[in-house]
Amino acid sequence: MPTVPELFAFENRHPRHTSHKEALIFNELALRPARYYQLLRHAVTSAEGWALDPMLCRRVLAREAA
Repeated sequence: MPTVPELFAFENRHPRHTSHKEALIFNELALRPARYYQLLRHAVTSAEGWALDPMLCRRVLAREAA
């Protein structure tokens, strides 16, 4: 299971949702894309996430709200 810093590093490297990103999620993180997005959502709403990278948290939450 990837840690919050690992999820954030991956999301910063691949900010747009594409089919290529889905393949990378599976190959690099060994997760299904749906599970990755569940973990990312939990990470961006956690205190650890906000302390680590508040800009990324805002970006992900804004993208979800759109």
